[in-house]
Amino acid sequence: MITTTSASLAVLLSLAQAVPATPPAADGAPKPQAPAAPAAPRSVPLPASASPVADAAGKAGIEGLVAADARPDLIIKGLEFAEGPTADAFGETYFCDLSGAAVYRVVRSATGYRADRIVTASNGVAGLAFSRAGRLYGTQMFSGAIVEVELFTDGTARLRNVIERIGGEARPGCNDLVTTADGGIWWTNMGDRRKPNRRGIYYSTEAGGEPVQVASPLTQPNGIRLSPDGTSLYAVDYGAPVVWKFPVLGPGKLGDGVPLASLAIVGDPAKVRGGDGMTVDSKGNLWVAVPLANAVVVFDPAGKPLGRVIVPEYPSNCAFGGADGKTLFITARTGVYVLPTLVDGFWTARGGQPAVQQPPAAEPPASIAAPAAPPASK
Repeated sequence: MITTTSASLAVLLSLAQAVPATPPAADGAPKPQAPAAPAAPRSVPLPASASPVADAAGKAGIEGLVAADARPDLIIKGLEFAEGPTADAFGETYFCDLSGAAVYRVVRSATGYRADRIVTASNGVAGLAFSRAGRLYGTQMFSGAIVEVELFTDGTARLRNVIERIGGEARPGCNDLVTTADGGIWWTNMGDRRKPNRRGIYYSTEAGGEPVQVASPLTQPNGIRLSPDGTSLYAVDYGAPVVWKFPVLGPGKLGDGVPLASLAIVGDPAKVRGGDGMTVDSKGNLWVAVPLANAVVVFDPAGKPLGRVIVPEYPSNCAFGGADGKTLFITARTGVYVLPTLVDGFWTARGGQPAVQQPPAAEPPASIAAPAAPPASK
């Protein structure tokens, strides 16, 4: 994750330290797999390019995905640690501020963008995802809970715990999540050096049934997404520059994972230790945030690198949204950026039920305004 001076982020970094594999815990939790070392995916660095968006050959743009003259533009600023972008069935986009303990709705008008704060005291919500049923779920990094962000008709919201404890204990370290078309939730836990058996990939239902922990070869599981057909689950390792692919065998069941793509193809290999969040487009391509390379790297479904997008700040995550579903929203430290693309995004909620809203809450949301003019991309 990204270094800031926030006290809450210091707690996050403490939780997220890489931990070695250990024997099974007394509570019967799955034994974390030792980091595997099979044949590594391609790690040949992508060529340098003067363009903020370039393909695998260094040419401006990414064919069929991003136009040559496209660039990420800053639309929201003034945040502490922007994270977890997601969109509802119609592309309305939400994100969280991990260190700022808030959840926001992105609002676009004739004059630009703004972010309305709908939740305060979020207790470290780090990831967000809408379900097909129109409910917004989140992962709480500090408590380890899975929560529902209950939306109200007046634009406010509150948090409701869905899963608080697993195996009788709280499990801090929850990071990102993805919903399934049949009402399931997969999420990652980056682990805790004091109790490394927490590290892994988890599954439960929206109804909040007893979670299933799946043994994982990742050192620090972070971003997580599904393929458009739901047959593959992807997970990004924050402790190693690898994207993993797992076959989905059923609710809460994964086959053996294999390294799909290397993130060591961008930035300084001595600094890029791993990746963060990611998203998937309708063609099955993966868009992966690599913070210490200031980049979002694009891979095809087979793990072949297609290109990269350079972002002025460390990117933490990205998601497709907007009315046409082709706008890539990138959360990057203190801001949110948008990149117009040529491809439809894929997310579980798209085409599903409208966002569920309830009777209004008490206090109105606060806003963070967009900058007068986005700075030039580097």
